[in-house]
Amino acid sequence: MTVTFDGPAVPAESRIPLASHFEVDVLQADGSTKRVLVRHAERSPADRRQVVLEVDALVTRGSTLRISRRAFAPGAAGTIDAEVTGGLEPVIALLASAALTPADPAFFDPPSPRPPDPAADDPAMMRLELERHLRQRGMAAASIVEALAIYDAIPAAVVPSPKLRAALAGLVGTFAEPALADLLTAQNCTGLPAASIDFRPPPGSERLLARVTYAGNGARVLSVDPGLRDERIELLMPLLAHEAVHCDRFDSKVEEVAATAFDTLLYLQLLAADPSLVRERTRLARELRIDALAFINSGGVWPESIGVLRSPGVMKVLPDTNAPQRSFAEFVAQAYPTVTTLESPTEPLAAAYMTVLATAAGIGAGDPFDLRQLDDLLGRVFDIADLVEVIRALGLEPVT
Repeated sequence: MTVTFDGPAVPAESRIPLASHFEVDVLQADGSTKRVLVRHAERSPADRRQVVLEVDALVTRGSTLRISRRAFAPGAAGTIDAEVTGGLEPVIALLASAALTPADPAFFDPPSPRPPDPAADDPAMMRLELERHLRQRGMAAASIVEALAIYDAIPAAVVPSPKLRAALAGLVGTFAEPALADLLTAQNCTGLPAASIDFRPPPGSERLLARVTYAGNGARVLSVDPGLRDERIELLMPLLAHEAVHCDRFDSKVEEVAATAFDTLLYLQLLAADPSLVRERTRLARELRIDALAFINSGGVWPESIGVLRSPGVMKVLPDTNAPQRSFAEFVAQAYPTVTTLESPTEPLAAAYMTVLATAAGIGAGDPFDLRQLDDLLGRVFDIADLVEVIRALGLEPVT
């Protein structure tokens, strides 16, 4: 950490190491402080007013640096106390070294159905709901007009449900916006627009919330569990963004991890914009919420952020449960027991998501099916202030 004084920092002659004149009261997530000594201190070669300190701890924003006056004035008594204005929020610093867990035991409770939504099949009402959602996100007026125009243009013959059309149009302005062209035009690996996107029982398993299959001509058919008809469009958006990734007929554990990582990232972004989403208690909301907890407790490259790989110091991504998985990737992989292939070719839409996110972060895109590259990108792109809001909304606290 760097300390900037209001004039040249000239240490007094002393046999005591300069570092011994500094210590930090590090602010903890619970509001308490922890005394931390400075390991090394030296004047900055670039600025005579600065002293650079090395500390064997994450120093959080709001901590207090204590400097002995004797360091610069022989015989002086007392200390100079200065607030640390840089660094991580205490809860984020904690996340870098420990797992978080929900304070509310109801977090993991079995789901309960949502009341019937009388507006679900009303195109005009769903258009108003989409507009409300876009305004909640703080979208610019011109972008709202664009999203509503896309909603109006989505063919009802392909997407009969106004709610699913609203959820698709809601992807405008998110990193998952490329899913629109991928699903609704021929710009995908099949060379055909999707034949149908609708509420119908996903074939193959009663547990699936949605599934992509193929029509006779090779076009995709996206089936969404009819039990999700009453969901809020914000919860359907991540589901559609996930399913749109599946284009070729080759699935793998890595593909499911990447697709779930993208849908969880989108959920966190939507939750940061509208914390009321956390109050939903449906099956879809529960799965997104639990995935979010595993996502937050992961991150191998950036443990203070989100990710898919194991975060140092985290033994279980779902603390206080029987789930033994140590990372988001492990947790998602075990959720797909029928997918036995480890790797598959990178899906173009996953690469498009990665490119949008990387461009916004000003870094190279990399391969989304390389989990270390994906982990690195995810840790960089999610705004720390939004992460703090999400942690508060989910009611997470340190594992005790």
